[in-house]
Amino acid sequence: MNLNAAATAGPPPDTFRTSIEIFDSLGSSHVVSVTFTKSSTANAWDYSITIPDADVAAPIAPLTGTMQFDSNGQLTSPDSATPVTFAIAGLANGASDINLTWNIYKAQTPRITQYTQPSAVSANSQDGEPSAQLIRVGIGDGGRVLAQYSNGVQAAVGQLAMASIRNPESLVAVGDSAFQLSERSALPAIGTPGTGGRGSILGGAVEASTVDIAREFTNLIVLQRGYQANTRVITTVDEISQETINLKR
Repeated sequence: MNLNAAATAGPPPDTFRTSIEIFDSLGSSHVVSVTFTKSSTANAWDYSITIPDADVAAPIAPLTGTMQFDSNGQLTSPDSATPVTFAIAGLANGASDINLTWNIYKAQTPRITQYTQPSAVSANSQDGEPSAQLIRVGIGDGGRVLAQYSNGVQAAVGQLAMASIRNPESLVAVGDSAFQLSERSALPAIGTPGTGGRGSILGGAVEASTVDIAREFTNLIVLQRGYQANTRVITTVDEISQETINLKR
């Protein structure tokens, strides 16, 4: 986000307010509000983090602090080694206490700047999700088992394994394109698809038949004609033999 460097300390001082939805251990949502107030100190803003009184059994005092920026609009205080935490205890719905951590840095780079642009949030995120129901399970690329929930979250909940056998000709067909080990089969080497010479798994793909139906019909016609020709030969030989027997009589 950016805080407007052209803001004034008033009176009244310029303010900017934003909020983010968080979730407790029961999956219930709460809206945490953050108010920024331009400080009389140059390149400084005071902030206040609050949660609605209705969400807690007893009102919680706001978490306050000051953000200091340098002459280039970069955040200098608090620094990346000093996380901003807000303890939310005694939720009215009986959920566990929340220890909220505000990550205002990403890999030592501040996520908040102060330039002469309107104060605005460009993006926000949080690592909680509302309670949801499992609605679908599917197989993704690489054999990952993916679960999709009613809140739109998709998570990998499992991994399919594949087996490689040194002598596949020893397998016994049991029908429906399935095979099982026999007493002559080597010990299967089980691992992740796509490794160790094992095949790969494509999510959402349907295995195509390895048979070309046009070619097989052609082969069937050729074989049928060959069978008919052979039967004619047998019939002809039988007739010749019969004539030979009759001549002898």
